[in-house]
Amino acid sequence: MAVDAVTAGPTWRAWCARHCLLLLVGFLAGTLQASEGFTEGEILSNGCGGCHGHTGVSAAASMPSIAGFDRRYTARVLREFRDGSRHSTIMGRLMVGYTVPQINLLASYYAEQTWEGSGFRAEPGKVEQGRRIHEALCEQCHEDSGRYQDRDMPRVAGQQPEYLIIQMQLRRAGTEGMQQPNRMREALLSLSEAEVLAMAHYLASRD
Repeated sequence: MAVDAVTAGPTWRAWCARHCLLLLVGFLAGTLQASEGFTEGEILSNGCGGCHGHTGVSAAASMPSIAGFDRRYTARVLREFRDGSRHSTIMGRLMVGYTVPQINLLASYYAEQTWEGSGFRAEPGKVEQGRRIHEALCEQCHEDSGRYQDRDMPRVAGQQPEYLIIQMQLRRAGTEGMQQPNRMREALLSLSEAEVLAMAHYLASRD
């Protein structure tokens, strides 16, 4: 079958190029309209919502809530995931896809969100045991029953107990890339498994 000379010639190619360009411009315009009303940080957070919740409130037992965290703390942690200096299972691989300015936008977005605790109903006996341990070993840094936070320290009160247990076990084991002062590991090494569980019950119930 012969090829039509009109469709094979430069005029046809120019027509295709022009209309393809118009289609692309229309697509981009539609994308921009669809994103109206959302901040860039909120749009970037779409990749995080599956684990940490769209607004930073996690419903997953092993994932932390990050809503309301200090912007400087979150940005630093994400940069450490990105450069591989902080221990992670998947966060390091995810954050290499973000630029530092995008990380800063993400951190600002989550800092503006409202904290919501896990709502965990702890066993009263474990709560009392955990309170005594926390006041003896942890309250000096994690003030206000773990609610205190700043640029160097996250809030731990109100997180899911499973997440808290995982973090305490990793830090007690001295896992490479866990950012912590020596005295934190020393304090955790002094605890039994039952005491770690009691600490998790206490902190998780401190919404």
